[in-house]
Amino acid sequence: MLDLPSGPLATVDAEFEKMALETGEFTFGLAGTSVREKLLQVTAHDICRAGFGLPFKMHVIALDRHGVPYADMLALIRFVAPYSGYPSAAGALGRVAELAAELGLDTTAEPSLVADGSAGASWPVTDSWMAGFLASRTGRAWAEERLSPRERAFVALTAHVTQRALGESFRRHVELALQVASADDVRDAVRFTAETGIFEACAALEELERILATP
Repeated sequence: MLDLPSGPLATVDAEFEKMALETGEFTFGLAGTSVREKLLQVTAHDICRAGFGLPFKMHVIALDRHGVPYADMLALIRFVAPYSGYPSAAGALGRVAELAAELGLDTTAEPSLVADGSAGASWPVTDSWMAGFLASRTGRAWAEERLSPRERAFVALTAHVTQRALGESFRRHVELALQVASADDVRDAVRFTAETGIFEACAALEELERILATP
C-alpha cells in the first residue's frame, strides 16, 4: 500500500483519516501518472489555494518520503508562482522552509537547474504589456528543469483546474501536455484533481474531452 502520512488526521478524527485513505486508493491508484507526479500536483493545488496548514505539511512529508528532494520542492514553488500568484508562492516558500527545519529535511544546497529559452504554452491577449509579462514569467517558470516536461505540464493543468480556468489557456496547456504524454495519461492527470475538488475536476474533464475530440 502507498505510504501516505495520514497519521495527523487520525489524531483529530479517525473517521476522516479512513475517508482520506479511501479517497487516496482511487486517486493514487490512477495508472497514468507516477506517485511523484501526483504529489507535485496536490502540492501545487495547495500553493494555488494558499493553503499552508495541515494538508500542506502532510504533502511535504509525503514528498520527502517518496524521494523528492528539497531543491525540487523549491523548483515546484517557483514553477507554480505565475499561476498561483507570486504572493501565494512566497507564502509557500516561507512555509516549506519552516517545515524543513521542523522535520529535519536535507536542505543541502543543490545546483540550480534552469534552462535558457524554455517556454510553456502561450495564449493570445490583447494587452501588449500583459503579453510581455506572460511571455517573461511563464517562460522563466517553464525553464525549471528540476521538473520534467511532463511534470510541468501536469502541474500547469492542475493550476488551471484549481482556479477553474478552463478557457483558451487550458486548451493550450492541454496541447502542450499532449506533446509529452498520451491522451490517457493527460486524462488521468486531470482525474487526479478530483481529490482536491469534484466540481472543478468534473468541469475540467468535460472540457478536456471536448479538446481531445477536436480534430
